[in-house]
Amino acid sequence: STQSTGGDTELVENLEITKKTANEIEIQVAQAKETEVAINEAREFYRPCAARGSLLYFIMNDLNKINPLYQFSLKAFNVIFHNAMERAEPAEELKQRVENLIDSLTYSVFVYTTRGLFEADKIIFTSQMTFQILLARKEIDPVELDFLL
Repeated sequence: STQSTGGDTELVENLEITKKTANEIEIQVAQAKETEVAINEAREFYRPCAARGSLLYFIMNDLNKINPLYQFSLKAFNVIFHNAMERAEPAEELKQRVENLIDSLTYSVFVYTTRGLFEADKIIFTSQMTFQILLARKEIDPVELDFLL
């Protein structure tokens, strides 16, 4: 009988520990869900910066159609991207921060890319970059751009 009482006490203690652990896990799961929502919201704010980065990369990548000498790797672009993020002006407001990131990225890609282009191709790259940015921001009518080109 004493053995069964000792075993029951140990069993009750283990159940209490398990219950406490389950409660802690439940709290952590709830916190993880809140964190996931916050991360998803923040990620949406930075989407315009990612879209600009993608646009600029593909403009750079298409330069080899002008001249096969122009080859830009994704790895090199990643370095430019990260350097631009570090150089961007800080801002208290998130919207302003994203605009600063976009401006820094655009400028960094422009400087990096034009440094490696022949003089005659710089105006083509600059025009392409400008037109594509305006199209992405819906500030220029694609039909009018086609007519211009």
